[in-house]
Amino acid sequence: AGERAKRRIEEVRRLLGGGSHGQSLQQELAVALTPDNREHRQKIKEFLQSSDLFLPKYDLPLSSERELALHRLRAVCAMGALSVKDFRDNPQRIFAAHEEVGLCDGSLATKMTVQFNLFGGTVLRLGTEKHFGEGESFLRDIDSAGACGCFALTELGFGNNAVQMQTTAELDERTDEWVIHTPTTVAKKYWITNGACHSQWAVIFARMLVRGQDHGVHAFLCRIRDGAVGQPGQPLPEVGIEDMGHKMGCNGVDNGILSFHRLRVPRTALLDAFTQVDARGTVRSTIKKPRDRFLKVADQLLSGRVCIASMSLTATKCALLIAIRYSLTRLAVGSSGQSDTPIFDYQLQQKALLPLLARTYCLGFAHNYVKEELAKQMTGRAENADIVKLCCVIKPLISWNCENTATVCRERCGGQGYLSCNKLGHIIGFSHAAITAEGDNRVLMQKVAKELLARGSVDVPQVRAGADLTSLDTLLALLKARYATHQNALMGKLMVLQPSEVFETWMKRESDLVQATSEAYGEVFVLEQALATLAGKLASAQAKEVVSKIAALYALDCIRRDLAWYLCEGLVGRDQAADVQERVEGLCRDLVPSIPSLLNAFEIPALLVDTTPIAGDWVKFYERA
Repeated sequence: AGERAKRRIEEVRRLLGGGSHGQSLQQELAVALTPDNREHRQKIKEFLQSSDLFLPKYDLPLSSERELALHRLRAVCAMGALSVKDFRDNPQRIFAAHEEVGLCDGSLATKMTVQFNLFGGTVLRLGTEKHFGEGESFLRDIDSAGACGCFALTELGFGNNAVQMQTTAELDERTDEWVIHTPTTVAKKYWITNGACHSQWAVIFARMLVRGQDHGVHAFLCRIRDGAVGQPGQPLPEVGIEDMGHKMGCNGVDNGILSFHRLRVPRTALLDAFTQVDARGTVRSTIKKPRDRFLKVADQLLSGRVCIASMSLTATKCALLIAIRYSLTRLAVGSSGQSDTPIFDYQLQQKALLPLLARTYCLGFAHNYVKEELAKQMTGRAENADIVKLCCVIKPLISWNCENTATVCRERCGGQGYLSCNKLGHIIGFSHAAITAEGDNRVLMQKVAKELLARGSVDVPQVRAGADLTSLDTLLALLKARYATHQNALMGKLMVLQPSEVFETWMKRESDLVQATSEAYGEVFVLEQALATLAGKLASAQAKEVVSKIAALYALDCIRRDLAWYLCEGLVGRDQAADVQERVEGLCRDLVPSIPSLLNAFEIPALLVDTTPIAGDWVKFYERA
């Protein structure tokens, strides 16, 4: 049995190596999945494989795990994986770095996204020359992580309602300083990444008070520790820092609780690209309403959601690669009664994993569109009125898929999936952080629904029961019909209400419909982007055939999840309902020959395979004893 397993592992190794024909398909799919900054991506992958620093390490003390994540971050910075200044001309380079670094370590990627997007990106976008340093020296210190920073927005009692935060920054005209203060326990800054150990700097969000008038939430660049460049140092006397301790995942991230006890900072600490305050206390702002000022200063959360989606998408690819490679090599009982059949041959395994593979591909195509549109907007090349909605929908869809995929992969790998060295547990822990960070997914979906309602009612496509389920046009029409029906129903319920009644209905009576509307919209958007990739970004007939099957499997899986609704609405007949299941099973079978190309197109470095026992030669791994 042992020799049979070894032979199978070698067969799969050769199979996944692919021939010239397979490599052509693999390359075309890879470019469709990650079309931007490809040379730079490859440099990052090669760097991650070149140093023992990035080898997996387990059972570390909490302090050691955090220092490892910091050392990894500085190494990634030193090789030039990204620069905060990329937001000026190539934001996609930053998103690409998040995707590639996410292959290595969720804690590293999380610290990186706070350092470069939330902290550095906010300084760059809201700050002015005085904040950048002479010759932009401070931006260079951010790029090296010598000036390590954090993003102090969330408060203990004000998470998703941060606009109501209690932290204040009051101007003392006598000393020309801001006095930053935490007035209550619930005003403490909470879940602050990089805050417990490593940050010398913080972008602190506080209510700006000038001569007793509240001008809304603004951002202030402040020292919180006294360390020189590259050294955290000690907390300032006016800054309280509490360590949040061990978590269910991402323990290389030093999350802290910050409080400020009349911390004095110069008047110039205000990040004043949009709002200026002079020495006489005169406030000038290009944004008139205090609430709109908050939305502007917190705008970096949009790119933060895209960064989290980037990391989550990569983690999902890793989970699928690990589980499918193991399934191809793990032999179990066959028709002969011998352990001679790969568990991937079982319908149970294929139906569990291949719809998730198709969903991940389609989400990748949709994510590419969001990244491209956001990059255009951030660099001033184009405006997209839907960008807020797109950023708010893509993060939940991808992070939910990450958690579900990692959980299913863990289960389908049996006891092997439960071992830390096989990485699936780490991906599950990271996925839960992604679900909550930069906006709780369910709250973001409420935001999507509000944005959608501004469009008014939506035409419902005419789809007759008995329509051809082999047609991608029919599948898209079915998803659109579900979205339009939900949106129109939600609008109908709200239009008859008095303004005072909206909150009660939205939050306490129709939350399921609110969520379903946003999710249905997201499913339509994802399928549309998969079809756009199919139509415009693939050259060969073979690649088009494979992606067509992927898109169809994704759409049918969406319909299968809500099949009762489609039956009740008369959009799918009883006979068609059985056809949905049969089509899913048939597409799973049809995609099996393309598995090598589909996995290899993820372009996951050999290091990850070699350091994950069940993704490689797991028999050899256990021969070590």
